[in-house]
Amino acid sequence: MKTQQLKALVALADKGSIRGAAREMGLSQSALTKMLRELEAQTGAALLLRASHGTQFTPAGKALMTHARLIVATMRRAEEEVRRISGQTVATARIAVTPVVAATKLGSIIHEFQRRHPEGQLEVESGTLGNIVPRLQDGQLDLALGIAVPNALPADLAFFSFAEVQIAPVTGSTRFAGRQVSWEELAQERWLLNPAPGSADQATLDWLAAKDVTLAHPPTLCRSPFLLAALNRSTDLIAFCPLRILDHAFWGQDLHEISVPDLPPPMQLGVLTRKHTPASLVSRDIIDISTRLLQTL
Repeated sequence: MKTQQLKALVALADKGSIRGAAREMGLSQSALTKMLRELEAQTGAALLLRASHGTQFTPAGKALMTHARLIVATMRRAEEEVRRISGQTVATARIAVTPVVAATKLGSIIHEFQRRHPEGQLEVESGTLGNIVPRLQDGQLDLALGIAVPNALPADLAFFSFAEVQIAPVTGSTRFAGRQVSWEELAQERWLLNPAPGSADQATLDWLAAKDVTLAHPPTLCRSPFLLAALNRSTDLIAFCPLRILDHAFWGQDLHEISVPDLPPPMQLGVLTRKHTPASLVSRDIIDISTRLLQTL
């Protein structure tokens, strides 16, 4: 397989059509189609389903796409690293953070990055584990900072813990104020969750299941940290929340901790990286900065 073939596959997935992918790569449609057919011949598998409404990927094509994205992203980062070391470009990094990092230490991390790399560029996005993990796996992100359950993460990801964070149930309503509420009673309420594999929400649900407590209603599922915060404080839905967030002017505004008999074990806060992809010098710098700052969380 050639790099250009893999780039063509990624371009087709991103643009959704041969025409768009060809335009993205600066090729004619016939040249790009030939490249993809050669890739199918080399792999011995049909990768694409061509129909009047567009081109779709076969199961084999989807499997190859996962590897193609990571290979293309890794090569791009290698080129960027070489250009940076040789003085042709500035230090860059693409990271994601979950709300507890955004609400506590992200400003300090950015400040220290700028001090070390005055001309560097840091791309930051906020997400939940459910939408961060796929972007980390396919190379769109260099690393992620947040809460995770290490043994529940995909096998191709590594996790290094900085600190422990306590999770508790919260709501935008005051109807539970002044009294302790059993988990059995809370299980009858409506919940707002994002129980992705390896996430704090899923770990807490598993902890409740071990106590023979299950939610009575399907929860409202949300992957956007902003929407999670907005819905949680503007409705009476129940959510799991890191206690450190409650003190934050934006993330913790109008949220009320619910008093319960016991809390789940503390969750691990740390950095997620890809196991088999060498971290760039800039990424290692960010990990060093984050290790120092988040250990004091």
